Amino acid sequence: MQLTRAKIGFRMIEDADRAFLFDLYASTRDWEFQQTSWTEADWRDFLQGQFAAQDLHYQRAFPNAIRRIIQIDGRDIGRLYLDRQDDCLRIIELSLIPDARGRGIGTDLLRSLMNEAHGGKVPVRLHVEKHSPALNLYRRHGFRAVSDAGHHVAMEWMPNTGPREI
Repeated sequence: MQLTRAKIGFRMIEDADRAFLFDLYASTRDWEFQQTSWTEADWRDFLQGQFAAQDLHYQRAFPNAIRRIIQIDGRDIGRLYLDRQDDCLRIIELSLIPDARGRGIGTDLLRSLMNEAHGGKVPVRLHVEKHSPALNLYRRHGFRAVSDAGHHVAMEWMPNTGPREI
């Protein structure tokens, strides 16, 4: 029996995707909810405001960013917001639904972006929450902390300084 590799694809974000994008955002913050005594309803209300604020910030700070839904075999599994700037490739958002995590999909996407940056001889830059499980993914791939911004860490990967095999 031959195993086939799942096909990763991207599609434009539509208005109908708002609920999916909110649920995805909420899933990336589940680890924080476990540390609170809030009710689930209070937590969701809080996250609605946080999600709206994040979305507005991304639109204003990165008006030229590419915003896509990540799909695997045609199924929506995540989001990628990317800003190709003259001096870097900026990952604004890379997140996957819980059942897509830990399967190498994030690694494949990250390596692809690192290869693009390597070809353009520019760094890959991003911000990640200090306690986010994603921090380990970036460290494993040669990203280093370049500044501390409150609850977030600014990280950077430089071409020729990351893993040999990207």
